[in-house]
Amino acid sequence: MGEVILDYMNVKVMSDINNKKIKVGHSIITIKEQAPQFNKDNMSDNYGQYLARENRIEIQPELSDIDEANTVLHEILHASVWISSLNQAGQPLQEGSDEEVVINSLTNSLTQIFIDNKWLLPYLVKKLKI
Repeated sequence: MGEVILDYMNVKVMSDINNKKIKVGHSIITIKEQAPQFNKDNMSDNYGQYLARENRIEIQPELSDIDEANTVLHEILHASVWISSLNQAGQPLQEGSDEEVVINSLTNSLTQIFIDNKWLLPYLVKKLKI
């Protein structure tokens, strides 16, 4: 277990994301730290990846805080797209390049919104009664 670095609105926020689980739709997804494997071309050109068939998100270790947070959000959005079938044939994100542009744009925008509006996350937590 990671060290508790913040008790935020009665939710323990851990400093370590490795082996955490997140529920997205009907799926329980494990978040794992995974170093790039250049010989397998695994995460050699990105900070993370969502592996739908394995219900796993892999994140490179030792990212800066902002890169880690942005990458986790990015991969969760990929999971949401997969689980909601938005990337299937005939759906708006059926092309992988379209999905990546949309996910990257939304993630970067949301990350900056959260940074610039520090009141927003506590407000959402309170209103969602989390």
